[in-house]
Amino acid sequence: MDFVILDLEWNSSYSKKSKGFMSEIIEFGAVKFNEKFEIIDTFSMLVAPQISKKLSGKVKELTNISNEELAKGGAAYTHVLSKFKKFLGKDMLMTWGTCDILAIMENTKYYEKHDRIDFIDKYCDLQYYCADVLGVYDAGQQLGLAPAAELIGLDLSDIVQHRALQDSMLSMAIFKKLYYPEKLPKYTETADALHYRLTFKPYFLTDINDPLVNKSEFIFTCDKCGRNMELLSEWTLKNRGFTATLYCNKCCQKMTGKVKFRINYNGMSIKKKLTPFSEPVEETQNNTEVNNS
Repeated sequence: MDFVILDLEWNSSYSKKSKGFMSEIIEFGAVKFNEKFEIIDTFSMLVAPQISKKLSGKVKELTNISNEELAKGGAAYTHVLSKFKKFLGKDMLMTWGTCDILAIMENTKYYEKHDRIDFIDKYCDLQYYCADVLGVYDAGQQLGLAPAAELIGLDLSDIVQHRALQDSMLSMAIFKKLYYPEKLPKYTETADALHYRLTFKPYFLTDINDPLVNKSEFIFTCDKCGRNMELLSEWTLKNRGFTATLYCNKCCQKMTGKVKFRINYNGMSIKKKLTPFSEPVEETQNNTEVNNS
């Protein structure tokens, strides 16, 4: 099996058509290699920006790409993407995190009116793979390229970063150190699965009679004695979750129970919370008359 690691550079551009900022791709860089980590080919092309002709100061500083360089050597996004599709073929595509895939979807939707990524046959999120193999995966904090390289002892002193091809080569060097063929299938997905994962919008179950709502989750135990609490009110919908008043007969304490059912692309998450009960504050009418005399 051959692999292709892709890296992109982009500029944050304001689109009048989309009425918002988007990640306008300005460079593609990729390396193709086999299971022995022998480089088969490389891919590097600049993209001439159409949405914002001027790069931000931060992007110019990080990449050393100039507006003049893009104007002279950049090709149209659709042309570069077409060239990359041919370069990729049916090999497994890898990116460091899914931001690059999201940028492709965003740019393709802008130029071609769709966000399909069906040119991908097999995909692996290399960032997730490496972080998991290293035992440092944290859903709330992404592992960057440089920290990953440092964790495995790679010397970064002579490596140019923040250019697409060079970053893809660095990703390959990290992957080489952490390559376990038997583990890779767990992190491999199809284009359809990837697209579904990236476009899925989580939602809350707000109908208590929904078949997915597990009624046993509405049972709460007293935080003092551990006994099941009595239900004093009906469960009502509030702030995308269900709320009810509960009572412990042994401890004589009244509490508020809250349950939220959230559907994510990979399943359901349930949050339960028990808080001290507080009486609702009644609104009072202010009947004070104003004397304008």
